[in-house]
Amino acid sequence: MALGPRSAWLRCRRFLCLIFLLAVSLNSYGFLSGKTLSRGSPPRMRSGAEAVPDMPEERKFSNERLRAETEDPFAKVKVALFGFLGAGAGIGLLFILPRLIGTLFGAPRASPLEKVLSDLGINFVAMIFFGFLTYQEWNSETVRSQAKEEGALIARLPVQVSLNGKDVDVKLSDLRSGRQLLPRRPVICIGNEQFCLDCIDASQEVGEAMARCDFLLIPVLSTSNGRTAVADAAKGLSFVALPQASADWELLQEIQLAQVRSQGLDEATGQAIIVKKNGRVGTRFLGVPDWKSLTSEVDARVQIGLDTDNI
Repeated sequence: MALGPRSAWLRCRRFLCLIFLLAVSLNSYGFLSGKTLSRGSPPRMRSGAEAVPDMPEERKFSNERLRAETEDPFAKVKVALFGFLGAGAGIGLLFILPRLIGTLFGAPRASPLEKVLSDLGINFVAMIFFGFLTYQEWNSETVRSQAKEEGALIARLPVQVSLNGKDVDVKLSDLRSGRQLLPRRPVICIGNEQFCLDCIDASQEVGEAMARCDFLLIPVLSTSNGRTAVADAAKGLSFVALPQASADWELLQEIQLAQVRSQGLDEATGQAIIVKKNGRVGTRFLGVPDWKSLTSEVDARVQIGLDTDNI
């Protein structure tokens, strides 16, 4: 049966609306992925302490969650919008099914089969599409929130660093750009005694470059053995800071171990986390860092006049 001008225009307008919603959704949606752990050497880098009041564990990151929502205020709006559009398409699909049944069984004044199938296809595609966007945006929002919480956790970590020949207790947040102390690039190496000693020994081969590029190696023992050996190896090295006793260090190790297990990697291998001068996690990987490669990249950026405060 031929479609009249009005019916053809309505169908055309429906397709145009669907295309418009698709364009708006893709424009507003960012396909973000979480940080992953890689094997071997690290990829190229992209780019007085404050007192923290004790809080119950279940409310420990409430401020960080609020900050994450403030930096992306439309995250939950997008989830609600995509979910609403997907639910609307699903409801429309349910209303079309009786029409399809009526058309197939020759009910009186039933709609043409071609028109019913067209409406059915449009609603089905819209339901799948917006359902996918809702799922992806929900996961991305969760990853962003976890990244903010992890960044706040790293900022609270206490270390003992050598400043002007004196050992000073500070938090990693005190070593960010714009603070009173010399900004550093913390490299947190988590593993057993041998892994921590290997990291320190490898860094001494480029000790001058480590200090020049503001890298700060923080060896974190995953076992209770080896503290004396690590402290002796770090003695006299201005680019090595020792972690101070804190439950936050234990929590960080639990988070990293959970990520390694979730990706099916060898949890016995040491882990390294490179933190930028602005306090954000730059990258993470397994194994001893390639200090020569890391320092060479910073030196190269300095030589060509690129920004080094945010890497």
